[in-house]
Amino acid sequence: MILGKIDHPFQTVLFSATIPDAMKNIIKKFLNNPQIVRVLREGITAKEVKQSYFLVKNSDKVEALTRIIDTYTPKLTVIFCNTKRSVDDLYEKLIEKGYNCDKIHGDIKQTQRLDTLNKFNNGVIDILIATDVAARGIDVDDIDIVFNYDLPQDEEYYIHRIGRTGRAGKSGKAFTFVVGKEIYKLKDIMRHTNAKISREKLPSSGDIEQVKHNAFIEEIKNTLYKGQLTKYINLAETIISENDITAMDLASALLKMSLFEEVKEEYSDFDVEYSYEKESERFKSPKQKTDKSGKKLTDKNMVRIFINIGKSDGVRAKDIVGALANEGGLSGKSIGNVDIYNDFTFVDIPKKEAHDTIKRMKSTRIKNKKVNLEIAKKK
Repeated sequence: MILGKIDHPFQTVLFSATIPDAMKNIIKKFLNNPQIVRVLREGITAKEVKQSYFLVKNSDKVEALTRIIDTYTPKLTVIFCNTKRSVDDLYEKLIEKGYNCDKIHGDIKQTQRLDTLNKFNNGVIDILIATDVAARGIDVDDIDIVFNYDLPQDEEYYIHRIGRTGRAGKSGKAFTFVVGKEIYKLKDIMRHTNAKISREKLPSSGDIEQVKHNAFIEEIKNTLYKGQLTKYINLAETIISENDITAMDLASALLKMSLFEEVKEEYSDFDVEYSYEKESERFKSPKQKTDKSGKKLTDKNMVRIFINIGKSDGVRAKDIVGALANEGGLSGKSIGNVDIYNDFTFVDIPKKEAHDTIKRMKSTRIKNKKVNLEIAKKK
């Protein structure tokens, strides 16, 4: 050790944002009669950071997370998990849902972690999932929201996590998921940080619909402002005259196709009301898959198909499901698991409808790429 090689009197001053057990051991071993100077308790967490928590069930964390992200639409988000496995599991689930995210933890090589952090800093990815140790190198000023997906076991880790947002004089939000008796640990954190962490309700499907509604209106305004709409005006006039409909009918149909059905289908089955005090209240379970006639489908009735499009093409699960329903003629309720990989996708669909679905989608394009469907080969 360097300190052991110094042969003359010296003074040691140690600075640390947090003092976990490992740091306490270093102090005890190397410092002689140390004097500890702490900042005032009210300065532990930044006033610019709004701190809130949500009471959820462990099995519904992913749904709760996506609801909040879709409601607040943050530019950059960091999600903290307590374990590497939790990071990996959440990453796979968010990728499957089409979110632009990446992960860092101790099992990922340092070069890859640095590359991921660089992409996050430059906005190439907008959601970063991390463990506490791997997150030490996160130094980005524009992080809008920090999620404590897993409640930290150490108060110092909580301070370090939420310090990733509300930087450089900017405001930020820190959201914490609390499961069951973890509420008592959260109270310990509040006492330690002398911070008010208020409870919030999860956004409803109506809240998300309103957000998407407002964003869509702004997009329409921007399109109108840019102009160059002549050929689209001509097309609209042709549709109206040839089908004996009004401009209001046309606009309403386009709005429904573009926005509202997507919101309702994606969120309608999730019960946002959760009460720790009334744990008998349960979230609704996923609906049983059925064919067009309403008959229940089992694994024996399903077949896995291969599609030559994946993450690298910017495809999301809803793009695949939408194409299978609209062009493939399938009922949305009959479509099973959608597993999206970098260059291809696997989807479970009813075996008896597979041949006709593949035939109907021969000329289908997803994300402007012509897709090819075939029955997946067994391993």
